[in-house]
Amino acid sequence: MKVRNIIINSFIGITLTISACKQDNYPTPNAGIKGLITDSATDEQIQTEQPNGIKIRLIETKYESNATPNDFWCRADGSFENTQIFSGQYKVVPIEGAFFPADTAIVTISGVTTVNFKVTPFLTIKASVTPVSGGLTASYKISRTKVGDKITTARTLISAYPTVSNTINEFSTTNDLSGVSDDQILANQYTDVVSGLTSGKTYYVRVAARTANANNKFNYSEVFKIVSP
Repeated sequence: MKVRNIIINSFIGITLTISACKQDNYPTPNAGIKGLITDSATDEQIQTEQPNGIKIRLIETKYESNATPNDFWCRADGSFENTQIFSGQYKVVPIEGAFFPADTAIVTISGVTTVNFKVTPFLTIKASVTPVSGGLTASYKISRTKVGDKITTARTLISAYPTVSNTINEFSTTNDLSGVSDDQILANQYTDVVSGLTSGKTYYVRVAARTANANNKFNYSEVFKIVSP
């Protein structure tokens, strides 16, 4: 009797295992999307941070009325790629970046589909960095092609990591511009001096500026790689 019960229980266990395998046999993602986010005025890639910079939002049009958005982060250089998507038609739009609302694209995604976006950033920062003994000098100018919120802050950011940003930095300077008129800010050339860097060490540097936008997002210059003298 015990042997018979063992055989029956083993059969039931095998049957349940096979049944569970069949239930979990769902299709896997078979497509992807990639592209660039660029400045509509200059065609240069939008500089941001990763994460907490720009998201790409996808909504499958077939289930639009009750679809859960599929959001993922862009890279710091404004490029993006996600290869874990199901084929189909989607609404695609970049969100939460330091730019004015972007147009939504309707895209049929099959294989790896390329979709590029042009946006108007709140601010554009052109910077240069000069290493000096024990530190560096950063010079920069802030501009914009469309008037938006008040310009409030400019920062020079330094880190030992290439992902340097407003949240990832070991050295920084901050200029409070909230009491300066935007016209004067846009006319000025700014220079920040940073000291305390270790001689012979590699650093990554960029300048960030922010308006009083709802998400408190910064616009960024490109990243500069230096070796402290």
